[in-house]
Amino acid sequence: MSITLLYTPNFDSKKADIYNHMIKFSVLLSIIFFASSWVVFAQSQSSYEKAVDVYNQGVKLQTAGDNAGAEAKYNEAIKLYPAFSEPYLNRANLRLENGDVDGALADYGKIIEIDPRNYQSYFNRGVVNFDNKRFKDAVFDFSKTLELMPNYAMAFNNRGNAKKELGDKNGALADYDAAIKIYPKLFEAYFNRGGIKLELKDFDGSIADYLKAAELQPDYAYTFFSLGLVFEDKDDVSSAISNFSKAIDRDPEFAEAYARRGLLLLASKKKKEAAEDLSMAIKLDPALKSAYNDFLVDALKK
Repeated sequence: MSITLLYTPNFDSKKADIYNHMIKFSVLLSIIFFASSWVVFAQSQSSYEKAVDVYNQGVKLQTAGDNAGAEAKYNEAIKLYPAFSEPYLNRANLRLENGDVDGALADYGKIIEIDPRNYQSYFNRGVVNFDNKRFKDAVFDFSKTLELMPNYAMAFNNRGNAKKELGDKNGALADYDAAIKIYPKLFEAYFNRGGIKLELKDFDGSIADYLKAAELQPDYAYTFFSLGLVFEDKDDVSSAISNFSKAIDRDPEFAEAYARRGLLLLASKKKKEAAEDLSMAIKLDPALKSAYNDFLVDALKK
């Protein structure tokens, strides 16, 4: 029997907060092709062939946007051949889209049961656990990923994110260090390490990491916003304003960047510019009004 698996990867990202950049590898859709000359020697092989055919129908339906039809096909494929892992993988993705977190986690667990060395399923399950604030479970899953794939830089990065959420800042820092050692161009690890160093009051280290992150992804507004926060903590008002401006240049609807720049302009006695920034912040995000309206009133005073 000869089998070819064709994978189409789909990458997505999620910000847990401005310091916590999590890369999420979504489930891989795959079409399975059999060589035309293979022979079925046993009923189990025949069942597998039927399951593959049904599974491929599901992939086509999912690609066409018929998620309900696709899930039905994945269910049918699993029923035909329960040890076939790919339908669980794609069904997990659909369940996540529908908000069925427990169902998706169960599917990843089933894949791991079928193939205990499937490091990507541990990784994906870790992302789901992280997204749903199950940080201890996420640490476990990313640790299992690293047992199976020790040089997986993104698993170190994501485990660092989970450790940070659990309050283990030094553990998070060590994981970001490991990620960068494996892959020195990993933007997310520099960005996240910059945030941890800021929390640890290592301002110079934080600035160095954010500058490296900005070098790797110069259009990412949050990096410059974060640099602004570091310089604000260092009482370097001019550099803070400059970086908040760079964030706004990259994202003209970045409400919080306008707000932070407005406060610094107000403190610098530049009331007109401060009022413009604070007004824009509240216009872009009315939820900021309670936090910044008093400052805006002050800026508007003659």
